Amino acid sequence: MGARKKAAEGDSMGLEAIEKYRMDEMEALAFRLVIMWIEKSRKAFPDYRHATLGKGDPRKSLMFKICYKLARETKGVLEEQDYPLYIRAQIDVLRHISRNSGNPLIDPNCLVGEKAWKRWRLWKKRYDMIPTSSGMGDRGMAHGALKAVDGLEKTKEFLVKSLGGDLEEQRYREAVLNNNIFRWINLGKISPYYVAISPMIAKVVPSGELEKMNFHTDVYLPCINQDVIVRFNELFPNERIDQSEWLDGVPVEDIV
Repeated sequence: MGARKKAAEGDSMGLEAIEKYRMDEMEALAFRLVIMWIEKSRKAFPDYRHATLGKGDPRKSLMFKICYKLARETKGVLEEQDYPLYIRAQIDVLRHISRNSGNPLIDPNCLVGEKAWKRWRLWKKRYDMIPTSSGMGDRGMAHGALKAVDGLEKTKEFLVKSLGGDLEEQRYREAVLNNNIFRWINLGKISPYYVAISPMIAKVVPSGELEKMNFHTDVYLPCINQDVIVRFNELFPNERIDQSEWLDGVPVEDIV
């Protein structure tokens, strides 16, 4: 409920502000980008002290002015449905910097300028042209990796609420004994990508039980690349996966 509720609240807040301040078409797009940036950056870096939008007319904020510049500079170049991916691309770069070089500045300024556009072009090329695997199309493979990461993030949120923040092995075992694990998998509360690669699931779920549910990991494994494994290890440090196990999988280039 949490993620959907927050998304609904964001949509509602955006619509109310657009109507209240009588924003024109470009301003409305810029404000939607502001909401997008806030939601995605806070989800990716929950412990970071993020800048806030503040009260009153959002058009007076620096965050809005940056997103207005982005909307103006990319008008006619990006379709509106591309902006979530565009913002995701910049955040992925920040994640890479965070993992390798310390603490990056999580700031919407990363969305604009020549370097931001080059990052987008490289990221989009990877998104469109990751090599095929197991008969999947190029775009399907790339989309699958992004979908896997999204599934892992939602699974972490659900499991923390259902099993407790420590995600102890005993709680997993209890969920197997009372069949909650299997019910959650069937209902989509636990992502199949998590089930496919989780050492914990492999440890606590008896052999053959997933197959009885007609669940086959080989359907999902082609989407697991280095980025997915890195994000898994960030979300589930108690289940840490050795990245070297995946070096023979889909090659992934870091974007810097």
